[in-house]
Amino acid sequence: MDPVDEFARLKAEIKRLQDRAEALREGFLRPGARLRSNQFEISVKRMRRRVFQKERLPEGILADPRYWEERESEVVTCRALENSGDEDIVLIE
Repeated sequence: MDPVDEFARLKAEIKRLQDRAEALREGFLRPGARLRSNQFEISVKRMRRRVFQKERLPEGILADPRYWEERESEVVTCRALENSGDEDIVLIE
């Protein structure tokens, strides 16, 4: 399989699995949900964390470049081609 096609299929499968995991998670949060099987047990607990709310800072600080830095990262994206349904044609002479 072409690595580009494999990447696209894997990304689609990951998305499908993440969606399913989220649906299961929502079910586990409902009162009376079954949280145990013969092999696994789900635990649900509430956790707290502190969250910094930068939007509450004065505009002067938010606009000051001394408090910002730029970072770069590689981003790999994948999109279907318009003719992706067409089968590849191999010409052999």
